Amino acid sequence: MDHMKNNKLIGTYELISWENRHESGEITYPLGPDAKGVISYSPDGFVFVHINANDRKKHTVDDLFGGDACEIKNSATTHISYSGTYEVVGAEVIHTVSLSSFPNWEPSEQRRSWEFKGDQLLLSVQGLKIGNETVGAFLIWKRATNQHGI
Repeated sequence: MDHMKNNKLIGTYELISWENRHESGEITYPLGPDAKGVISYSPDGFVFVHINANDRKKHTVDDLFGGDACEIKNSATTHISYSGTYEVVGAEVIHTVSLSSFPNWEPSEQRRSWEFKGDQLLLSVQGLKIGNETVGAFLIWKRATNQHGI
């Protein structure tokens, strides 16, 4: 995988913020202003993404596949995850999705513009469909630190 040499994206990052910018100029936070998340770019070309709303409600039963309809809907609408491979092409990173919490992305190419500003990784995408609107999504990440010193 020679294309991974000198790849500045390699590593794991924690979400600082995710905002959607609407054509009207309005800014919204799809999973809240305090959403939590992680994205990891591996040296062997895989990407893993998980983003949660910060205030997710626990189910009333301790069953991985259990819960009532409201609990299941809440779980589905407060978490986004996907994984697959990635390739850096200039100022764009292409995520080739193979697994996703949103089935319509299986399979798909999700293209993101990327850049570093200081110690922050900025990922953005234009044309993300949310409801009846198309928005620009802007995510800011910081490099994760391992609490165990590994």
